[in-house]
Amino acid sequence: MTVFMQYSTLRFGLIALLLLAGCKSSESTSSSSNRGTIDRAEIESTGLVYTHAYDIVRHLRPGWLIKRGVSTFFPNREGDTLLDYIAVYVDRNLTGDPESLRRIPSIDVSTIEFLNTGRAQRLGSRSHIHGAIVVQTRRR
Repeated sequence: MTVFMQYSTLRFGLIALLLLAGCKSSESTSSSSNRGTIDRAEIESTGLVYTHAYDIVRHLRPGWLIKRGVSTFFPNREGDTLLDYIAVYVDRNLTGDPESLRRIPSIDVSTIEFLNTGRAQRLGSRSHIHGAIVVQTRRR
């Protein structure tokens, strides 16, 4: 009977440990990858030196660089304002796709925010089918 009790206690302990480990890893992953804004304090807290805004996003929120939604074969049809890439705005001006983040020195970045498709529609008349990355600089 005692062997059975020890086995049950050990099994319960292992299950509890696995559940706690799973909760902790999913919590840290979701809290870091789903947050919608990177601010100056977070950038500086890493202790790393970044060259440009692209490096910041690639290191802190790599999921923001992955296209979401349905792509189209005809993104530039006449009269169409569909953007078939993740749009990047710097100080409220459309600058292009995520590669344009490489033109923004990291020292100039105040905040970087990701807007999903629905929230990105508020940026103007374009259809942002993959969302948008919005950078606010310190030089405004």
